[in-house]
Formats: sequence, C-alpha cells, structure tokens
Amino acid sequence: MEKQENRAPVGRKFKEVPVPSAIPIWAAAGVWILAALFFPMAHLWQILLVALVSAGVGFLVKLVLPKKTRRVEVPFASGNVALDDAVGELDRVADAILGNAALVKAGKPSSALLMEKIAEGIAKIREAVIASPDDLAKLRRYINYYLPVAVKLTEKCVLLSRHPDAGENAEKTGNAAEEGLVSVLDATKRQYDALFADDVLDITSDVRVLEAMLNKDGMK
Repeated sequence: MEKQENRAPVGRKFKEVPVPSAIPIWAAAGVWILAALFFPMAHLWQILLVALVSAGVGFLVKLVLPKKTRRVEVPFASGNVALDDAVGELDRVADAILGNAALVKAGKPSSALLMEKIAEGIAKIREAVIASPDDLAKLRRYINYYLPVAVKLTEKCVLLSRHPDAGENAEKTGNAAEEGLVSVLDATKRQYDALFADDVLDITSDVRVLEAMLNKDGMK
C-alpha cells in the first residue's frame, strides 16, 4: 500500500511505493523442488496438496518479510502540456546539476556551490512559472540554451574532478567551466527577476487606480 504523499521543499511531490520481493516466489518454488525430491506426486490430490502448501508458504513469507519501499516523484500535471513539459525539463536539469554537484563537492567545492545555487534558482523559476503560466514564453531561451549549457559545464566539471592531476590544460578547462557556471548563475537570477516584470506594471497600475478612487471618494 502506498504511503501518503509528501511535498518536497521546492514544491515537487514524492510518494513511497512498495518494492516487490522475489523471495516469496522462490520460497513457493522451493516447496515444489522439495516435494519432487521426497514426495512421489503420483496422484492428482498429491499435486494439489503440494500446490496448496506452496501457495501457503509463499503467502506466509510475504507476510513476515519486512516491507521495502522506494521514493518516487509524482510527475507534475497541470493539464497545460507546454507548462508540464517546461516544468519537467526544469526538474530534470535541476536534478542533473545537483547530482553533479555532489560528485565534485569534495574536490571542487567552489564549483559544487555554484551548481547548488543554480539548482536553487531553477527551483524558484519553476515555482514562479507554475504560479503564472502566462510567463512561460519568457523561459523559452533559458530552457533551450542556458540549461543545456549548464548541464554540459557541470558534466565537464565532473569529468575533470576524476582526473585531478591531468595537467595545465585540464586546470584551465576547469577554471573556464567554473567561470561559465558563474555566468549561468547570473542568467538564472536575471531570468527569475524578469518573470516579475509584468507584475510590477500590474501592481503599479492597480495602486494608481486605487489612489485615484480614494481621492475621488474623499478617503485620502
């Protein structure tokens, strides 16, 4: 039975699902093997008896075995195909970047920190675009260009971290990759800020109308 869903801090949903075990099947099969060795099974009732014992053993083993579960993500589904695809891509890239950050953290903590900050920025963009799907068009260039570049840079950092003594060219490549991550982080911050540009205009307009009505009604 699935456990109750829980929400991750970044707004992504996960749930625990059971992991089936092959042990009960092997236990049931073992009954047939033992029966074939020590029981003639010459009659139908003998075969039926072994089948019953086999099913019972399999069921009992399944009951006593500790239940194992694994955590899986519930795919985001809003009914808006374009939004769902964009959110799915943001999630995929954020996971890839965080995974690479963990791989380089010991050898290149500065690069790992940049990757973590980029992933945090992606999570913020995800939350903002879900709240305002009309802003999805603003993310097209960010998703199609900046995110693939970000993943490529993080993968290069992982590769270089596996060869710390590769030489001067490798060191220069690592430094260039880290500079690229700085640029991606800056682009992520700018993209997040750009999502609120229309909100500033809307709120400013609403406030002006409100103030005009207050003046007209003599409440200010």
